[in-house]
Amino acid sequence: MNKPFLIKHQDHLKLYVLVKDTIKFEDLMNRKQIPFYSDINEQPNTAEGIRYFILDTDRKRVDKLLVENDIIASTETISNHDFRDIKKLYKVYVWVAISIILLIFIGFIIEALFNK
Repeated sequence: MNKPFLIKHQDHLKLYVLVKDTIKFEDLMNRKQIPFYSDINEQPNTAEGIRYFILDTDRKRVDKLLVENDIIASTETISNHDFRDIKKLYKVYVWVAISIILLIFIGFIIEALFNK
């Protein structure tokens, strides 16, 4: 269903889907038989996601599909970020900070014991 270039010339919605979700998104769109057009070859930067053109009439169906399948997508005005990936990184930072604080605390205890 990725062939209908005519979608670009009708009332459409531009949707950006993260690269990690593109295969899942396209598979679901094909299963639901929702026409879409992707211009990955014309898109110089895919950091914000792959751009898809979707008919305005299919907007609600696509929105439901995104929500039900936990796919991160955005429009041109609102950039998308997967905060779940960042959350994992923050957990590492917290554990490193706790480890450093514990090592400093243990160092103070050892110093206090030897200075008696």
